[in-house]
Amino acid sequence: MLQKNKKGFYNSTALQDFKDLVYGFSTTKFGNMKPSPGLEEKALSNQKRFLKTIPVDGPLLDSEQVHENNVSVVDRRNVGKTTEGSDGLVTREKNLFLAIYVADCLPILAYDPKKEICGIAHAGWRGTVGNIAKNLIASFKKLGSSPSDIRIVFGPCLDFCHYEIKEDVASKFREAGLEKAILVSVSGKIYLDLREANLNQLKEAGVLSNSIDLNRKFCTYEMEDFYSFRREGENLRGEIAAIIGIKNDEK
Repeated sequence: MLQKNKKGFYNSTALQDFKDLVYGFSTTKFGNMKPSPGLEEKALSNQKRFLKTIPVDGPLLDSEQVHENNVSVVDRRNVGKTTEGSDGLVTREKNLFLAIYVADCLPILAYDPKKEICGIAHAGWRGTVGNIAKNLIASFKKLGSSPSDIRIVFGPCLDFCHYEIKEDVASKFREAGLEKAILVSVSGKIYLDLREANLNQLKEAGVLSNSIDLNRKFCTYEMEDFYSFRREGENLRGEIAAIIGIKNDEK
């Protein structure tokens, strides 16, 4: 389960036994983490403060986040540049840290303690209907992981009760075999459960149910610790960061 630590960011009790794993979810306390055009200087300053707090000692890699389903395997050759056309990253390199930015979409952290591989994915509705969670596990398998060894943590995201969608989006989920993620109210309104859709994909990919930390009560709309596009609309102040990496103190 997610918990807010004394340093002011969130981590999960599900990963607390892995001492070489460095990860966390920032909060609005640390400010906007996404270096969008015109906001780079301030966002990078906020990132620096957050990374020092975790602490992270190594380069940070992020992806373009184009709301698709591509997951890239990265290493030190990717340092210093955004991974284009990707919404997820996986690495086996130590002291290389992966980041995504969210303000309602689902951040997924993944870790294989046996093979020492970590990964991260940005699962919005488009990436989810495109099976990004399955693609994340497929990228782990390319590096030698067994899905049954992979631990998953879902970060804060928009809960289904605030995620109203139209029939055109709902039909895409039904066509993808993700109908369990679609809920219809008595008044006929349609809602999307991002967690349920990605949970279904991960289990189909071979991840064990008891290795998935769902964190259903951590809603970006309801919790002021997180940014939410649905809550803030055009006045959105920023996005939080989800970060993961494996440290090597012998570097």
